[in-house]
Amino acid sequence: MKSVTICTAQLVDHEAPITLDELARFCEQQTDWVLSLVDQGVVPATKAHASGQWVFTSVSVVRARDVARLQRDFEVNLDAAALMVDLMEEVRHLRGRLSLLK
Repeated sequence: MKSVTICTAQLVDHEAPITLDELARFCEQQTDWVLSLVDQGVVPATKAHASGQWVFTSVSVVRARDVARLQRDFEVNLDAAALMVDLMEEVRHLRGRLSLLK
């Protein structure tokens, strides 16, 4: 018997940001958890001009999902997960620069 997996995607960028509720759903977390990430400066967020509510771009989605995964898999607190995400981003950046030199 064949297995079928259906995936969906949503474009997220500065032109099409997502809401607080959507980011919480993407990370399988509560909105309070996302707000704590914003308060701690772990994920970038801006206020929408029209509604005044928080909106998030793809950078926020990647960082928040990484934090959620680290907290789930390694049972680390928010501060440790935030530091780990920063270090992972730095490694990606440095690897990218190194590949340009080759």
